[in-house]
Order: sequence, then structure tokens, then C-alpha cells
Amino acid sequence: MSDAGAEVRIFDKHPLQTVGPFDGEGNSIPALYALAGRVREPGLPVGDDAWQPHFDDADILVDCAPAGSVERGWIDELLAGNDKAIHVVITPHGLTGARSHQPGNELTADALSGWASVNGLANREPLKSSGYQPAYQTGTLAFSAVLCALISRQAGGPGQTIDVAMDEVLAMTFSPGILRSIYEEKPWPRRDSIDFITGPVPVKDGYFALTLTRPHFWAGAMRMLGLDDLAEDPRLQTNHARADKENKKLFVDRVEAAMTEWTKDDLFEELSKIPAVAGPAYTMDELARNPQFEARDFFNDSSGTRFPGPPFKMSRTPLGEARNSSKRNAVTRMPDPVMANADASAGPLSGYRGVVLTQAWAGSLATQLMGLMGAEIILIESRTRLDSWRGVATTPIAPALQKLESAKHSWNCNALFNSVNLNKQSVTLELSEPEAVETFKQLVAEADFVAENFSPRVMGKLGIAYDDLRKVKEDIILCSISGFGQTGPWSPLPAIGGTIEPASGMSALLGYEGGTPMNSGQMYPDAVAGLYGFAALALALFHRERTGEGQFIDMSMQEANFTFIGERWLEYALTGKVPGPMGNRHAAYAPHGIYPCAGDDQWIALAAQTDAQWDALCRIAKQPQWLTRFQDDRKANEDALDNEIRTWTNGQDRDQLVAALADAGVIAAPVLNGLEVAQDPVYRQRGAIQMVDHPEAGAWPQPAIPCHFSRTPAQLTGSAPLKGADCANVFARLLGMETDEFENLVAAGVTGMDEPSN
Repeated sequence: MSDAGAEVRIFDKHPLQTVGPFDGEGNSIPALYALAGRVREPGLPVGDDAWQPHFDDADILVDCAPAGSVERGWIDELLAGNDKAIHVVITPHGLTGARSHQPGNELTADALSGWASVNGLANREPLKSSGYQPAYQTGTLAFSAVLCALISRQAGGPGQTIDVAMDEVLAMTFSPGILRSIYEEKPWPRRDSIDFITGPVPVKDGYFALTLTRPHFWAGAMRMLGLDDLAEDPRLQTNHARADKENKKLFVDRVEAAMTEWTKDDLFEELSKIPAVAGPAYTMDELARNPQFEARDFFNDSSGTRFPGPPFKMSRTPLGEARNSSKRNAVTRMPDPVMANADASAGPLSGYRGVVLTQAWAGSLATQLMGLMGAEIILIESRTRLDSWRGVATTPIAPALQKLESAKHSWNCNALFNSVNLNKQSVTLELSEPEAVETFKQLVAEADFVAENFSPRVMGKLGIAYDDLRKVKEDIILCSISGFGQTGPWSPLPAIGGTIEPASGMSALLGYEGGTPMNSGQMYPDAVAGLYGFAALALALFHRERTGEGQFIDMSMQEANFTFIGERWLEYALTGKVPGPMGNRHAAYAPHGIYPCAGDDQWIALAAQTDAQWDALCRIAKQPQWLTRFQDDRKANEDALDNEIRTWTNGQDRDQLVAALADAGVIAAPVLNGLEVAQDPVYRQRGAIQMVDHPEAGAWPQPAIPCHFSRTPAQLTGSAPLKGADCANVFARLLGMETDEFENLVAAGVTGMDEPSN
């Protein structure tokens, strides 16, 4: 909010200021990063009448007081009767439900969402994401939700409360893993080992990931490495074939041996000539001189320190430019009639429309979130080619769906696609045909925003770049998401989450303490870019409704993901220390980890951040000697402490132990797998998990609503669409197209549905 120009005031000392690591002057580095640009105010006691003017003057209030607390009751009382404020409450588990009174943090969010269950190795404990990433996910989603509420308020709607639960946000971003587990009838597993496809492996001077998704990437990379026979092997031409354990024996060792002959920069440069999807695993010191960052002028200098720049570039309202301004933008604009007549019960963005060209995960998640907020989303797909997340024509239908008569086409039954395309309509247009481009532009004329995640310059080659679209609709918003952004030497290169993770510095921080870099179990950077894409679109719409201006948004996934590890970058920038993996540990708190319980792959995440939590843990464990043995400095004796806790939890029933600890105020949660997340009663009760009935794939539970608006609730209105199912309806409704004209377009190959060739 501060970077977007709002005046943000923080009252009293922030808890993060006591958390290390610290710079040379004793300042908390995480706090320096997370609290930059805020106005600090002296604190006031809870209940003091002097708070009332601050509450009355604010457009937005943010708090984290849990349900049932004294602070919660007092804040709600102060806001009673305030019909204009947007009030966002961010808590570990939400304001309602059986977990609402329990403490939580980033560790428990990773555990309860399913993310931890897929991170790490199968023969070791699951891993949380590095640093504060669950908090960054939640803050980004909350920012976007606030913007949606502000847009609704500008159109004459009321103020309202937004309930954001950290674990629900992460369950939503883990949605592909959840639905994939359901379709496959088994939890998505942690990896048995790391190979060059699933994560970085050694090269001459570090680590490198070679996530080859398409046949031409595979063939080109193998020839470049001198492995021509592998390039031609018919057994290795598709992703699912190369993932087969027996097939992996044919190539993994040979490819990794060939990779060790290269430095990561040389290997990246040669693969870029193909180009193939590849990702060198960079550390913080290497990213300090990254040529792509330098070309895009990514870093911001503040008081002599290089801070990460904004997660996306906006052509009209660059983020961060208003940080030092004392004046708030007072520009107002009367709402368009369509918004004034919008149905608030259909979501805060009801009345808006997006025409989107998004594929795979990042762009699809961003536009799904817009759709869940009430915007109409029209997804444009190729007539003849498949979205990579629909699979290929030969992709087998998943086991859980094979018994369904309705499951006729594998591309309509892919868990990945179906998990991130809720509330959308599918229209096919073959944009290599001039008539298709003209039809696309006609749709854009009826839209508020366009989003795409092609490689840069594809939109220009098709004749639908931003300047082309502005001629169709002057105030259109275009959000372009790509691996490295629209400019810079790496901008033409293909990328996916599995290569952006190492190239952004994330992989160097994920892993077991003292171990090698790892990729997450499910291409995490796409989820980050999806959240930021939602934020960028909402922010651009908010600006347009105040000024009438559209704009172009350029998002680099590398830059966006780097902002999620910004405190580790500052640690290097301020201390010179190059940070590495910390496992499940925390810089300040102990214990803080994931420990085994009785049964197969049963784990508990637990932490003690306060002495009261530590005392309760020792009491429940019936280990009073821990109080004296570890009381003075638990962090300094963390190895011994972890061994003691591991021995104790190993024979315990996971869920019973979680209940006892959480009810006593200890931070604790089960590590749920994808199947367990889908069945979690709290998520079901709060509507975070809902039954989604798909025309071919059937009815299954999946994440739906990531936050809860009190006055303009987000709505689940439909499953992911069948490919091309909405062509005739959309063209008739928005363009007034007659049946014979539509049939002519089908006959000409412009729209309709062919049997996919890939």
C-alpha cells in the first residue's frame, strides 16, 4: 500500500523489530525490509479514546487481532458504525472456525496448506518454504482484496471487513497439488531424489536446473550436450514419459554427467541459443551483479542500501514513486453506469470483464482470482493447440476419473488446468488468422483488462500488443507476465517455475540446513507471480476508475519472486554473509521445526515463540527437565533440543498431539497432504474448500475462496471450462454474432474445436 502511494501509519513497536538477523547498528533486517516506507507513530494503550480519530480518518485499517481476544473486541467496537472503512484482518486461521483461537505462523501455514508435504525428500522431514514467504503470500492477497473492496466502494458500495487467513491463502496457491492428488487417488509425494529436471544439480561452479517441458526443448538440449541418441529416443519425447522411473534410468546419469563439464553461466548461455528452458541456481552475491536485473534497473537505492525493486512495472503509476510524498492522490472519477448497477452480492469486481490469453499457472491463477472477485473472465485458447496445463492429446485420464462416463477428453480432465481456471468461459481463436485477430479485438472493445503470459514479442507479432489494443479501447489495461520481463538481455528466453525458482535466488534458500539448493515440490514461483498478477490488475483498475487511464503492466517472474526473499537479500547487502538453506528453523525462535509422529509419513509442525508457549510444551511433553536444560538459550542448543523433541513426538498420534498443543497455546499443526487438505473440516466450514462440479471431470473438493468479504462476498460460480465450450454464446452475447456468421468462422478454422495435435 505504501509503494502504491498510500500514507501508511504503524502504531507502537512492531514485533518484527526484535527478530534477527541484525545489521551493524542493531536493527532487525527483516523489519528494515518489511516496514520500509511507513510512518511510525507512538503507541497508545488498548482502550484509549485517543485511538478514535485515527480510526475515523483511515480509509483502510489492518490488524491481526485473533478471534476472542480483548484487542479484537475493542477494535470491532471502535469500528462499529463506520460504514466507509475497509478493514482487513490477517490471522493464521481466520476469524471463525475451530482453529480461530489457535496461534500459528508461517510454519503452520505451510503445514496445513499441503505445501510442506511436497517440499523436501521422501526419506526426510517435509520442508517449509524459506523465510517469511507464507506471510508475503498472505500480505499480497490481502493487498489485492483491499483494492477490490476500494473499487467497489468507489462505485458507491459500502466499507467492509475482509477476513484473511494465512493457511487458506496457501491452500489456494497449493490448489494444483490438491486436485492432482484427488484425481490420482494418492497424495502428491516428496521426491525420492533430486535430478536435473526436478531441481538444481551440480555443475562446475554451483547448481543448475534443466526443466525441459516441450519436445523441442528436450531435443535441442540433448544435442547441445552431445547426447544425440537421447534427443531422438522415442521413449523420451513427452513429460510424462520422462517422469517414468524406468525411463529415467535411460538418461538422468548421462545428462547430469554432461552438465558437470559446464559452468552455470556458460551452460545457460548455450541453452539460451536453442532456446531451452533452463535455470542457473544463483546465490545472493551472484544476483548482486545479475545482468538482467541491471538492464532493467531493478534495484532501488535507499540510504545507501540496494533494496529489491517493485514486483511489476506499471507504465502510468510506477510503484514506489510516491513513497516520500506527503500528499495523497485526491483525483476522483464518477463510476461508469455498469459499475453503479453491479450486483454487490456477486463480488467486489462484479461488472468488470477480462479477455485473457493466460496459460499454465501464473497468469491463470491471477485471472481466476479476478473471476472469483466477480469479474467476467473470457479465456481465449488456440483452436488446434493445447494449454500446457491441459496436457497433450495422449495424456492418460487420471485414475479417479476413468470410471466416469463423462470424462471423455484428457484435456478437459487435467487437474492442473481445472485447479486454476474456475469462474471462466473458454473461447477458441486461432490468432494466426486475421479474422481471429479482428474478433479478438472486438472482444477487447467490450473488456476492461487483458492478461497474457506469452514470451515477449508474441503479442506484437500477432498485432495485439498494448499500443494495438489502445487503438481499440483507449483505457484498456494489459498485464503481461513473463519469465524475465519485456526488456533486458534475457527477455526472449522461455521460463517456467522450475527454472525461475533457481534463477531468482529462491532455490539457494530452500533445503535442509547446510545442504544443497532445492526446488519446491510444485513450481512455487508461478503461485507468487499469480498473486502479484492479481494485485497488479486490481491496482490498475483502481487507478483507472479514479483517472480514466489504462496502462501496461510488465511483470518479470524473476523479479517478482526475488521480492519474496528480500530480507535474505538485505542480509547479504548489509552483512556480506551469503545466506543458505535453514531447513525448518527460524532465525530467532526454537524449537521451530517439523517432527515425526507415529505412522507412515505423519508429521507435526510445532514452534515456541514465547516463554509461555515453551512452558506449555514442556508440560504437555511431561519433560520438566527441559525447562532447566534449555531455558537459558534454546536457540544456542537447538540441535540437542530438536533431538529431544523428535524422540518424544515419534511415538505420538499426530492429530491428538496437535490438539493438545494448540489448545494450550503452542504453535502446532499437522502436516497435511493434498488429500487431507481437501477433506479438512475447517476449510470446508469456512468455504475455503468447496465442491466443484465439472462437466467432464465430475464433482470434487478444491480450493475456491481465498478471503472473506463481509459485504461483497467472493463467489464460486463455475468450474474450469471445457475447451471452446463458450464460443457461440460469448460471440452472440458480446458481439451480436449471428449463427451463420459463427458457423462461417468455424468452417474457416478461426474458432471451434479440432482434435488437438499436441
